Amino acid sequence: MKTVILAGGFGTRLSEYTENIPKPMVNIGNRPMIWHIMNLYSNYGFKDFVLALGYKSDFIKDYFTNIHKKLSNFSIDLSNGELEVIDGPTLDWKISLIDTGLNSNTGGRIKRLDKYISNSTFMVTYGDGLSNINIQKLLEFHK
Repeated sequence: MKTVILAGGFGTRLSEYTENIPKPMVNIGNRPMIWHIMNLYSNYGFKDFVLALGYKSDFIKDYFTNIHKKLSNFSIDLSNGELEVIDGPTLDWKISLIDTGLNSNTGGRIKRLDKYISNSTFMVTYGDGLSNINIQKLLEFHK
């Protein structure tokens, strides 16, 4: 089952941070909020994510493109640019990063993900929706 994370809003309530980065990339500890959200879902077996991007989406794309460099020790062969992860956390997440428009609202963002969620049951949360909820019980309740 896919988990949609709405990560495209302007984050105006955290404007002291979001002037430079999107709200889901605001750090809590040494990781961005979106990582904590994805880690919670992953702990319950939900590891297929669709990120609905908009405002400052390049920051989120860059983070996940380079996540192994950020979280692991690695070696690099400068003659060809080949990177080899030596050790670090193993994340078995699949992440689709989809631009859903700069000025889209919640419903519009979800509608633009139609072809990526394949008309099936999916989870959805906001990119700043931190919690300690039991995701499996949440799903069972809604079923």
